[in-house]
Amino acid sequence: MTTYQGPATLLVEDGRKFEADASLTSDQSGDWRGTLTFRDVPLIPILLNIRDGHVLVGGQTGEFVRQNTSDWTATAGGPLTITILGSGPAPF
Repeated sequence: MTTYQGPATLLVEDGRKFEADASLTSDQSGDWRGTLTFRDVPLIPILLNIRDGHVLVGGQTGEFVRQNTSDWTATAGGPLTITILGSGPAPF
């Protein structure tokens, strides 16, 4: 199993980019998954319904889907954490 914890950038289809803290793992089969945590509170309403995108880690991108848009956790003042499931090669 390979893990990555550190900075990442969420890239969405319309070209917007959002900075996040990533906690990602990949298993021996190559499947990967994890969480992205966003600390910029004003962006939380924009990010709640993200269903897919790309995550950029150290210059490498990985495609993901977010199977459950009700998975988020947030408190007044942030942060927002979403769970993602990788599609294709892991970016770490």
